[in-house]
Amino acid sequence: MTGKVAELWRYPVSSMAGERLDQLHIHAAGVVGDRIWGLLDAATGRIASPGREKHFIGVPRAHAKAVQEGVALSLDGERWVGPRDAELLEGLSQAFGFMPVLKPFDAFGSGGFRPRYEHAPIHLVTSAAIRSLERELPGSVIDARRFRPNILVDWPDDLEAIPEHGWIGREIRIGDVVLRGREPCGRCGFITIAQEGLPQDVEILRTVVKRHERNFGIYCDVVTPGEIATGATVTVG
Repeated sequence: MTGKVAELWRYPVSSMAGERLDQLHIHAAGVVGDRIWGLLDAATGRIASPGREKHFIGVPRAHAKAVQEGVALSLDGERWVGPRDAELLEGLSQAFGFMPVLKPFDAFGSGGFRPRYEHAPIHLVTSAAIRSLERELPGSVIDARRFRPNILVDWPDDLEAIPEHGWIGREIRIGDVVLRGREPCGRCGFITIAQEGLPQDVEILRTVVKRHERNFGIYCDVVTPGEIATGATVTVG
């Protein structure tokens, strides 16, 4: 079977809502501009972890996009400003319930500010997996944004509920880019959190834990870097 790229996503600030793009630039370390900044609680210095701490549950409601200077942020997805804009930070503090501080991650480790956890370079989910979960939870709003993939692949329904779990160790070709499935993506409470247009729904995590051993989607390594565009053909070798 073959599929095609349905959606492409980048998340410039870890835990904040990402940006949907028509094209992604992929290098060996992953998507250019992806998860390059972090958000912390100014009072405690703790990095945001909405899926594990209720204190940070409002963070995914704010938006981030990558720009030449680094990142731009927005509360409503319309007015965009830099991460140190005083008016924005005050608005974020009211929305989050704490004063945030935004910092670029240290790509070389010398400054000590690293992501709370780091996974493989690329995260991929198929539409077949989304439809499977919709059948399992007909009363829930299942949306790819809950799972934060870089690549949503439009893939035919398979005998397996989550066909990409069978792609571990295999090459995934998307145009000139080649990925290799590394491991399933273990899920946390993030997939249950309310976001713009998505209600809170704890049954989603319960079902993923019960029926899929907590896994949904896969992490991939980059074999051949390049560019990926929406609509590109996807084959698995």
